[in-house]
Amino acid sequence: MTAPGPQGAGFLRRGGWIVAAALALATAAFAFYAAGLVRHRAHPVGDGRRVTTYGFPLTPCLVPQERLVASGMPKDGLSALGDRPLWTVAQADAATVGHGRFLVPGDRVIGVRLGGATRAYPLRVLVWHEVVNDTLGGVPVAVTYDPLCDSAVAFRREVRGERLTFGVSGLLFDSNLLMYDRRTGGKVESLWSQLLFRAVAGPAAAAGVALEVLPISVETWADWRQEHPETTVPAPDPRMMERYVSDPYASYVANDLLRFPVAPLPPASRLAPKTPVVALGGAAGWTAFPFPALAAPAPALPPGLMASSPMIAALSFRPAGPTVAVATDRLPPGTAVVYASYFAWYAMHSADTTWAGALH
Repeated sequence: MTAPGPQGAGFLRRGGWIVAAALALATAAFAFYAAGLVRHRAHPVGDGRRVTTYGFPLTPCLVPQERLVASGMPKDGLSALGDRPLWTVAQADAATVGHGRFLVPGDRVIGVRLGGATRAYPLRVLVWHEVVNDTLGGVPVAVTYDPLCDSAVAFRREVRGERLTFGVSGLLFDSNLLMYDRRTGGKVESLWSQLLFRAVAGPAAAAGVALEVLPISVETWADWRQEHPETTVPAPDPRMMERYVSDPYASYVANDLLRFPVAPLPPASRLAPKTPVVALGGAAGWTAFPFPALAAPAPALPPGLMASSPMIAALSFRPAGPTVAVATDRLPPGTAVVYASYFAWYAMHSADTTWAGALH
């Protein structure tokens, strides 16, 4: 996705011109990197500005079509990763780039356990790809990350007997990643929302297809490898190694400005809009835990949940990061786990979420 810049959605504080200048520099830096990503494509699809140039069918469209926006990148401007060779912990720790280590202990990873296998997906890699089409424990999965929403979601990508492969569409809805299902032979592709967990435009939307969300844990590499020494790590694309050590979103995550339209925005709150949230649940509803609600010595719990409940017992706030680790093997069967910024989760799920902590 394009690098974040200021958007008049509110949240501008004193000294905003300094933040805006920093974001402008970040945008310029990301544009330089993005140009390298798409330079090899002679005819990229999508002009970065007009949704209609991307060629996706928008009938039906299950979300307000006027709120679909182009990200500034063409279709596949960020290349989703496919099944990659796997590194052991020792190989991941030994990998270097330039004069430093490729993975450092404080790096965040998306940890997934499935079918007896354990795997870590470093966010420093996902920020440049956003989608990994992988197979874990014999199960086809898509592990996704959107830096604009700090949203991490893993899906089972086998739907109604068909194994899907997802790409990065270059389009957004509510500042959030829209994936597409890659099709060949003239077949029509559909758009899928990362945080709505379903197809929102095209044939799959007409068929009402949704994705199964899997439990994950976003932790530091140090914590994950200590808990799961048997974990594997997908080997990064060697052509991208120097880019993986750069974070074009550093200025964006350090302030409250949004780059793209979002609706509804959360009301005035004790929480900053980009406060990290972990949500547990599924189709019957979600319980969302802003990290500050879990950081206190006596965590603020939502009504009806006791500290001894399996959902609460599975959560572990860790100041380093900070992160909230989820012991996915301790969750009730079928419980999904999603991480996102407060503003993004509120926009997508304000109607089906019970919140922990006093927000107002």
